[in-house]
Amino acid sequence: MTSHQLRYLTMAREATYNDSSTEVNVYVGEVESESYQQSYDVLKRNDINYYGARKAIVSKKIAEGSFTCALQPDAFVLCALHGIMGVDTPSTDSGSTPTTDERRFTEIPLTASTELPSYTIRVGRDDYEHIFPGQVIESIAVSASIGEYAMLTVNTVGAEQEDAEGTLETTYVPDYTGDAAHFAGAYVNFESVATNSAFSNMVQSIDFEIKTNRDMDNAYSLGSETCVRKPPITLREVSGSITFHKALDSTDSASGAPYFEELRAATAAGGEALFDPSGADVPALSALFRVDADNYIRFDFGRVIYEMPETSVSGRDSQTMTVNFHALWEDDASGRDGMVEITAKGTGASDYDAV
Repeated sequence: MTSHQLRYLTMAREATYNDSSTEVNVYVGEVESESYQQSYDVLKRNDINYYGARKAIVSKKIAEGSFTCALQPDAFVLCALHGIMGVDTPSTDSGSTPTTDERRFTEIPLTASTELPSYTIRVGRDDYEHIFPGQVIESIAVSASIGEYAMLTVNTVGAEQEDAEGTLETTYVPDYTGDAAHFAGAYVNFESVATNSAFSNMVQSIDFEIKTNRDMDNAYSLGSETCVRKPPITLREVSGSITFHKALDSTDSASGAPYFEELRAATAAGGEALFDPSGADVPALSALFRVDADNYIRFDFGRVIYEMPETSVSGRDSQTMTVNFHALWEDDASGRDGMVEITAKGTGASDYDAV
C-alpha cells in the first residue's frame, strides 16, 4: 500500500464519447469520497436437460458512481454544473476574463441539438489509477444545514471501466485556494433573488436534486458489450425540501415563504401551492451559497409547486416544518426557458469546459 497522498479524482470533458485520449481540460476536485465501480449482468442459459443453468456469459457492462465534495466555485465544481445544465454564458464580458467573470448556467434550449457533455473520470486509489471513460452526469444534489458545510454530490453513469491498474499521477493538486460555502454563508429567499442581505431567517436546511433520468438501454447496440453512445436524457426532474424553524402561519406570508394553512387549503383551481412570481428573472425560490463577494454559487428556481407541509410535536422539542417542492418548466418573458438557472463566480476558476 502506498501513501494516502496518492488519492485523487479528476474530471475531464471528452471530445469523443468514451475515448479517454480525447480529454479536454483535466480538473482535480477536493473530493471527500467516491464510489466508482464497474458492474455487468451475468446471462445464464438453461435447457430441459438439466435442472440448473449450465452455461453463462458476461452480458451488458456499465460503470457508475458518485463523488461528494464541499460546494465551492472552483473549476472542478463548475465543470460538473456545466455537465448537468449544458449552457455556460459569461454574463458581463463575453469570457474575455474568465478567471473573474460571473457565469450563468442555463439548460439547453428545447430547439437546440446540443447534447450534454461526457467525461472521463480518473480515480487514484493508493496503488493504481482507475479510469472510467464515457461518463455522463445523471444527477447532482445540493444540501445545506446548520453547523455544516454546503455539500455537492454528483452521480454519473456510462460505459465500462477502461483500466484498473493505471499509473498514478503524482502532480495532481487542486488549484483552488479559497474555502467552500458553509451554513453561515447559505441564504434562501422566496419570490426574490437571494443575497447576503435579502434572505429568510426562518430556514434551517435546504436540499435539492437535479436529475436527468438517463435511458441506459438506449445507449447500447448490437455488436458491443458496453455503451456506444451517450445515454439519452428522458424526463428532467428538479425537486427538494426545505425545513423551517417553526410551523409557518399567515403572519409569515410577507416573506414570500409558503405557510401551512395556505398549502393545506390549496386547490387545483386556486393554485395556492404554485408559486410563479411575475416579472422577468424573478425566481419563486432562490438559494445562494456564498464564500465572499467574488466566490459564490446561486440556484434560482423560476416556478415552484409545494407539497403539503409536514409538522408534528414530540415531548417539549421545538416544532419545525418541512415542505417538499418541485421546480416546473418556466417560459420567461426575458427569454429564459427552463426549470433552474445557476449563477456562479470563482476567482480561481479558469475557462473550465465552457461551450
